Amino acid sequence: MGNTTAGQPSPTVPVLSREKLIPILGSVSKWKILTTLCDGEPLGASDIAQVVGCTVSAASKHMRGLMEAGLALQGRGRLYRLAPGLQPQPGQRVVDFGHCLLRFDVPAGN
Repeated sequence: MGNTTAGQPSPTVPVLSREKLIPILGSVSKWKILTTLCDGEPLGASDIAQVVGCTVSAASKHMRGLMEAGLALQGRGRLYRLAPGLQPQPGQRVVDFGHCLLRFDVPAGN
């Protein structure tokens, strides 16, 4: 996570479009996915489907939306993770979106 100085994002924090970010954060399913990805472990579509309680196809669709907004990436083995610059510090659940900070709760069951 990048630190801010005098309200300015650090150069490593991507400033994401609010027009793309707000609808994403308004989705309960995408919020659950972001909360889970804060742990830093890459997840496959089937893992994400289990977290959200949806089909693998729906999980893939959610991830496409997160990737289009610049919040997530798909890496090796079709595993998804938060985009560079958004991964919280170890032990923290705060994500710096460049114009706002969000604190994510620990997912139920952890």
